[in-house]
Amino acid sequence: MINNFLTSTKNSIDRYGSLMTYSVITDGQYDIETGSVTNTNINYSVRMYKKHIRANQYNYPNLIGKDSAMFYLVNHKLSFRPKIRDIIIVDSIQYNIESIIEHGIDGKVILYKLLAVRG
Repeated sequence: MINNFLTSTKNSIDRYGSLMTYSVITDGQYDIETGSVTNTNINYSVRMYKKHIRANQYNYPNLIGKDSAMFYLVNHKLSFRPKIRDIIIVDSIQYNIESIIEHGIDGKVILYKLLAVRG
């Protein structure tokens, strides 16, 4: 059953999605000499589906007036796990991940829904 769900989800994202850059942000160490923290970015090219969000007072009230989108990412051979504050780059527009929703079956995550805001 897991394979059927994964296969159908992957086929849908492959058919309707597009290649985007997913940037994993790793917090760095504080450098005493420079007085700053340098973060490390690791970029991955992954296929995702982007869906714009229509925010109103009932649905995502904290996103009213912001350019936001829901990104669908299949957990198939990913070498990272999505987390909040990671970045998705689509056509040179940067979106910061605000929320992550996991969909799975039998304890295995198959699909990530990533709520992101332009910024």
